[in-house]
Amino acid sequence: MSGKGLHIRELATKTGISKSRLGLLLHSNATKRPNLSLVEFQKILNALDISIVQAIISVESAIDQESVHDERFVTLLAMLSELFTGLPSMLIQALDEIDGIDGTEIRREWAVPLKEAVVEKLVKEVTNIMARRAVLTETSRLGL
Repeated sequence: MSGKGLHIRELATKTGISKSRLGLLLHSNATKRPNLSLVEFQKILNALDISIVQAIISVESAIDQESVHDERFVTLLAMLSELFTGLPSMLIQALDEIDGIDGTEIRREWAVPLKEAVVEKLVKEVTNIMARRAVLTETSRLGL
């Protein structure tokens, strides 16, 4: 809310949730907060222009509140959100197009190597970008 410059009254208007209910849901003391329904959660996220996938990834990444606004992580979280939005349906569609698949072909233990491959690819691409930037910086420093 503070990042968007919203006050509770404005958020109430955007979400359609009463100001008093929002006050309870957003209480600074977590023990005094009532349970939040999924619909309320989605309304609040929509009002703040945050996708539910991005919110879950932010929580799952277990970074502190200051880091959530660190530009290095903001772009990473946005990229991860884009990656995972639609990925399940794309995988299902791809597998559905394979004739004769019965579901026993997919292995749960593939998850770890797939995650490792994604991390390795990301590190490789970032390292390549940093190397290109270093070359450009050196070239401009030399006046070439």
